[in-house]
Amino acid sequence: MNKIRRNDPCPCGSGKKYKVCHGNKEDQQILDTNIPVDSGIERRLNNSKIKHCIHPKAEECSAKIIKAHTIQNNRILNRIGRDGKIYMVRFTAESNKPRYRFKEVGRSQATTITGFCSNHDKMLFQPIEDSDYVGTQQQNYLFAYRAFAYEYQRKIEASKSHTNLIDDKPSLLNDEHYQALQEGYKLAEVDNIREKIIFDNALLQGDYNVIETVSITLEGESKFAVCSGFNLEYDLNGDIVNRLYDHKAIVSLLTLNVFPQNGKTIVLLSWLKEDTAIYNAFSQQIQALNTEEIKQMLNNMIPSYCENAVYNPIFIDSWSDKAKQEYLRIFKNSTISGIVEINKRNLLLKTNFNLF
Repeated sequence: MNKIRRNDPCPCGSGKKYKVCHGNKEDQQILDTNIPVDSGIERRLNNSKIKHCIHPKAEECSAKIIKAHTIQNNRILNRIGRDGKIYMVRFTAESNKPRYRFKEVGRSQATTITGFCSNHDKMLFQPIEDSDYVGTQQQNYLFAYRAFAYEYQRKIEASKSHTNLIDDKPSLLNDEHYQALQEGYKLAEVDNIREKIIFDNALLQGDYNVIETVSITLEGESKFAVCSGFNLEYDLNGDIVNRLYDHKAIVSLLTLNVFPQNGKTIVLLSWLKEDTAIYNAFSQQIQALNTEEIKQMLNNMIPSYCENAVYNPIFIDSWSDKAKQEYLRIFKNSTISGIVEINKRNLLLKTNFNLF
């Protein structure tokens, strides 16, 4: 661990010496003890929100930054929801018992980011908002771009939230775990910039061939939907795809979109064309799967990697407690705790729950 000396520049980036900046501050209470823990966490997250438009033509932005849905509100959330609400996996500390659970969320709040102005959100995503998916390259690009936008926004807001912690608890600057997380955010920012440049250039040039997509159509409408992006760690043979702990390695984003449409379920797996060598083996593997194997792959992949997923409440309520607990355990361990779950290493592993 790098111990910060008194005369070192403060890691917060203020330009001041540590001894007259955060080294001169006392730790304070991170959460307001006068309100429920859940409300305190929600307040901190809201304080880390970044309102901006990530579209490359910023000069054309409208003044209003909106809560833009990453999963279509009318076409998908309305179909999956119950009385205007859907389930999402959320952290809760009710009764001082921190845990993850399926929580009812209103459609207007679900899957939104403050990453687009009203003008660009409407103009950019119209080909997938107003029309059925028919597999055009532009539609494939827009679904992938929307998943990227969600992950991009999530990462920069998580980094801001992490940095904001030191204002209340400056002692964290000398904490080994905090320093490791800070380094991780810096590396993620590098990946974000590389991917954003490629997506931005594609938008400006109208060249949507920068991504590769495997499109799968399943019979029957799913009772859930996903719009997420992640660095796949293992392929279907258990071989490493992205070396997340090698700071010199380039890691590649895989986007996953799953949604119901006209009695069927559409599954879109996409990656940047320049990263095809990374995902080539995985691409061949998934295209060799039968229908039941594809469903089982998604049963493991979604809780292991996908935070931005919504579920039909009636469907989830029909699950047994054992099925719910297993799903939430995989979600917690894989996407929050950083534990390498067996479900990541074996994406065809049988589970006690079935999303289909």
